[in-house]
Amino acid sequence: MNIYEKFKNEISIDNIYKDMSFLVDNVGERLSGTGEMEKATKYICDRLIENTGVGRIDHFPMYMSYPGEASLELIAPCKERIAARPVCHIDSTPESGLEGEVVYLGSGGYEDYAGIDAKDKIILTDMSWSPARPEKARIACEMGAKALIIMNWGASDSDLIQMGAVKTQWGNPTPYNEKEIIHLTVISISRKDGEWLEKMCSETKVVVNIKAAATREWITASQPVGRVKSNADNDEYVLVGSHVDAWGKSAICNASGDALNLELARVCNKYKAELQRDVEFVFWDGHEIAEGGGSTWYADNYWADMSNNCVAYINIDNLAIEGTTVPGVEGQPELKEMLTAAIEKIFGTKGVWHQAYKGGGDSSFFGVGVPYNSFATEYTDEKLIELNHAFYSPWLHTPDDTIDKIDKALMKKHAQYVTYILDQLANSKIIPYNLKDLGDDIKKQWMWVTDKAGRAKNLLSALDEIVEEYRTKMSELENMKSKDIDPALLNKLSLLCERETAMFRCWSGKYGQDGCGSLQTEKAIPALDYALEKYNDAEVYSHEYYLWETQVLRIRNMVFDELNTSINFINLMVG
Repeated sequence: MNIYEKFKNEISIDNIYKDMSFLVDNVGERLSGTGEMEKATKYICDRLIENTGVGRIDHFPMYMSYPGEASLELIAPCKERIAARPVCHIDSTPESGLEGEVVYLGSGGYEDYAGIDAKDKIILTDMSWSPARPEKARIACEMGAKALIIMNWGASDSDLIQMGAVKTQWGNPTPYNEKEIIHLTVISISRKDGEWLEKMCSETKVVVNIKAAATREWITASQPVGRVKSNADNDEYVLVGSHVDAWGKSAICNASGDALNLELARVCNKYKAELQRDVEFVFWDGHEIAEGGGSTWYADNYWADMSNNCVAYINIDNLAIEGTTVPGVEGQPELKEMLTAAIEKIFGTKGVWHQAYKGGGDSSFFGVGVPYNSFATEYTDEKLIELNHAFYSPWLHTPDDTIDKIDKALMKKHAQYVTYILDQLANSKIIPYNLKDLGDDIKKQWMWVTDKAGRAKNLLSALDEIVEEYRTKMSELENMKSKDIDPALLNKLSLLCERETAMFRCWSGKYGQDGCGSLQTEKAIPALDYALEKYNDAEVYSHEYYLWETQVLRIRNMVFDELNTSINFINLMVG
């Protein structure tokens, strides 16, 4: 029996439900820095020690926000009070509130503002995954809006109000990005009330008064962690994470993920003598309101270990939602072959592939160059339309996120899938990256960027040759797997090349953290894409033109260095 079969047979759904039930029913909502969070993290650490013999809680400062109260009063064309909740990391209103005309702007993306004078208006938007909540707020602030109202997704008759935050800074702010903190009042309302308000806006002028309060403060975070040590002497490890802090009753988001994470730790510990790599289990604090606060702190504080040894990150969140039927996985291109093959093995269907972009799922490790993956079943397109694109369920971040919203049979399938991926990453003799796919993706991104280069095309053409050389080298490296080469050497080389991919995955570069839900991160070579747009928009030979020309050149050189470094590694090690 191979180790995956041992893992699969050992996984206990009863154990998963035991831990999930404690977090949902005995703790419930657990915001970072609260007594409920302390109770949850102590329980998880105790269970880690029980399951593996090891466990600790890391404590560290984290920038947090707590919601106060909110109100929304319709002033014209009639008097009406609408239930509302404040979003976190907002500017609180004065006691008298903020008064203004409401304008409905769909998802709240840039395209929705076309031809609209949003200055001093109160913007009403739908909750949607793109742009994400923080990005909606950033855009509204940039457009001069007075305030933002976000109506929940879900069925049109739903009175649930989704909680959340609009902090665009990923993790703790720095002296350089603190000035980018959004200064805007944002509140949430139900889908039912939102559609009523939207309809009224289409018929007449609507004026409202908003009152909302939320804090901004530093707290001490609590983050359980434990590593199951293998018998291998290579120091390599797989990182597995799930967030503990949560809104509402938290079954879907994310007691289900924490419970599976604990069970995986127990199973790995039982078979640790057969593991080829260590497995580190972390239970993130600060995922929700601090926007990746815990996972960013982990990257900053354990950078050397991650850079030298971390093979991949498995994110566990939003599992087995009742009514979802489509297996979906997101990740980086070099993991696609393995991740999609696993769907066919476990579910007997092709499933859906999503390219992972920085901005959700504790994706704090793109800069260091650790490949990311996250799996969950999804709604059909038809069901999403019915639920107004409630991708992570209509119950997300509400008191209705209860255990009955978890499909038990589907939970078993999720456990099998994540177990299979963990086995592949922890026990394959050669790390299961497809390096040819990585090279092809780099070439594709380069082609997308050069196609829109405009007047900068000549500035970029010097890299055409090295991009093609990189692609060829990655293909050659992939082919070496079938040849007589030391697996340890090939693995080290693969990790070194992975660490040189930040420019193709981040806007903020290797050591920064892109903003939460930033649309720019979805672009090919995000920093270069942005600079090219500014350069091409500038008046020729103007001051701005020369500033952005310089920036294009410098980012081009960063791209060159990453590609050239990987090529040199390959040439030095294998010729």
